[in-house]
Amino acid sequence: MTLQPQPFTEADDLPAPRAPVGHIKLNFTGDTEDGDHPIHDLSACARVENSLFVAGDEAHAVERLTLGKHGWLTDHQTYKLLDFIELRDPEEEMDIEGLAYCDGWLWITGSHSRTRHDPRDDGYEPDRIEISKFADLKDTRPRCVLARIPVVFDQDGLPILVRKAGKRRAGLVAQKKDHGSKLGRYFAKDALIGPSMAMAAKEGGLDIEGIAVADETRVALGLRGPVLQTYAVIVEPQIEPKKKGKLHLPGKPHKRLVDLGGLGVRDLVVKGRDLWILAGPTQDLDGRCAMYLWKDWADEPPEHEEEVRLHRPERLFDLPVKLHADHPEGVDFWTDDEGNERLLVCYDSPNPARIDSEKGTILADLFALD
Repeated sequence: MTLQPQPFTEADDLPAPRAPVGHIKLNFTGDTEDGDHPIHDLSACARVENSLFVAGDEAHAVERLTLGKHGWLTDHQTYKLLDFIELRDPEEEMDIEGLAYCDGWLWITGSHSRTRHDPRDDGYEPDRIEISKFADLKDTRPRCVLARIPVVFDQDGLPILVRKAGKRRAGLVAQKKDHGSKLGRYFAKDALIGPSMAMAAKEGGLDIEGIAVADETRVALGLRGPVLQTYAVIVEPQIEPKKKGKLHLPGKPHKRLVDLGGLGVRDLVVKGRDLWILAGPTQDLDGRCAMYLWKDWADEPPEHEEEVRLHRPERLFDLPVKLHADHPEGVDFWTDDEGNERLLVCYDSPNPARIDSEKGTILADLFALD
C-alpha cells in the first residue's frame, strides 16, 4: 500500500481533517451508566486476530471484545490485572494509557504521571480554591506500570490472557517506593525528562500515552508530555526479561526526539517495520490530532545517548476536532466488512451520540489509509 503524505510548511497548508469512512460497534456488558465503566474513557486498544483488547484509563483491568454478528465487537470478557501481575497498590487508579500486542504478549503501560486534584470533582464549580489541597500532587507509584502478559488461544481460537504459558511468565518492571518504579527512577535522573517529574500531567509533566512493541523486546513509549521546545519524546527502555517474568532494565532508556509540529504523542502502533504515531495536544484542550508515519522504525535503533538524532516522520492526515468530546486515545488497524484495511480509532470523553447506555455499545471510527 502506498501512502501519499501531504506537505506541511505553513499553518495555512493544513488540510481539512479526514472524515471516517465507517464505524465499528463495541458491545460491552455491565452497568454502562457507571461513570467508571471503560465505555466512557477508552484510552488504549490492541488488536489480536479478530479480537480487540481495550482499557479505560480509570480501570484496573483490560477488556476483550471479539468480532461477532453484524460486524459488532462483542463477547465482552474482563481480565483484572491483579490476577496476572503483582501490583503494589492494586486498588489505586493505574491510568492505563497504552496496549500493544506482539509475538504472543499483551503489553500494558500506565501513564507514570502525577495528577492534581480537580476541584470540580467535589461536585460543584468552585468560586474559590483551597491552595494547600490544590498544590498536593498525587503519588505516581500506582501509575508506574509497564508489564506484559502471555496471550494464548482457546479451543475456539479466541485470545485469552494467562499468568503463565510454558516458559513464559507474566511480569512487570518492579514497582518501587521512590519514583514509582525503576523506570521512574531513570526518568527522575534524566537531564531532559527529570524536571517534568515534579509537574502534573497535562501541565507539562511526564505522561506516557502510548506503547508499541516489535521483535518482542523492542519497546517504544510515547510521551504526551513533556514536549521539549517543540519536539515530542519517545522513550525506548532496554528490557531484559527474567525467567520468573520480571522485566529487568539493564541500562538507561534511550530517548528519541520527534518533530510532530509541537504536538505530543497520544498513541503508538507498529505496522510491519513502521511506527504509526497518533499526535495531539499536550494539555487538556480540544485541538487537532494527526497521524504520523515513521518508516522503518523497527530497523532504526537508537544510536547513542549523548547526541540524539531529530526524527521527522511524515504527517499523513488529521482527525476531526470536536469540542469537549471525542478525544482520540487508542489506534490500531482493522479490516472492514469489505476487506479493506482501516485505521481504528477509540475515543476518551466520547460524544454522547456514540453511546447507547441501554445496550452497552459505543462506536469507534474507521479511517481510510490511502
